[in-house]
Amino acid sequence: MRGPLLSGPIGSSVVLAALARWTSGLAPIVVLGPPWLGRVTAHEGRALVLIEKAARPLGLRTMRRSRKDGHPFDVALAGSELPLRPGSLPAIVVENAAGLPPEDVIRWFAALAPCLRPGGRLIALDGTPSTAAAARVAGAFLSASLMGIVQEWPREGAVLTVGIAPPALVTAARFGLPA
Repeated sequence: MRGPLLSGPIGSSVVLAALARWTSGLAPIVVLGPPWLGRVTAHEGRALVLIEKAARPLGLRTMRRSRKDGHPFDVALAGSELPLRPGSLPAIVVENAAGLPPEDVIRWFAALAPCLRPGGRLIALDGTPSTAAAARVAGAFLSASLMGIVQEWPREGAVLTVGIAPPALVTAARFGLPA
């Protein structure tokens, strides 16, 4: 597996192999990132990539290529509102969380964490050599009540941050959801 030519460190085979280890056996995997990342994630199981309207043509081309290769992969349009049901997903992969302002990352993860089923994984894939940026992402995971947070640096300039969703009662209490 390898990302497109201009995908940088996160598209390297060693980084994508690390991502595959974290998503192995989980499906569906929701990907919030470029369509190519959804395509390579689909190698591990069914994937759904949420894209903005401007990326629709690229998303559809990528989906057709993935289906031709025999990998289940879907694309859905999503803007600021995520069409995800609380407590329903085994894994969410996000790309470039470290590139966002800290307040936005905290809000984003607070919106994503309730969508994970108990024990589900939130995985942030970032192309950054900055340990400070990686620490901010880990802090945002903590603020979203994720547990068992691990950071893996499979190569220089790329970090995966993985957090596990807490039991449903913790998620309900933290985010004001029905238990």
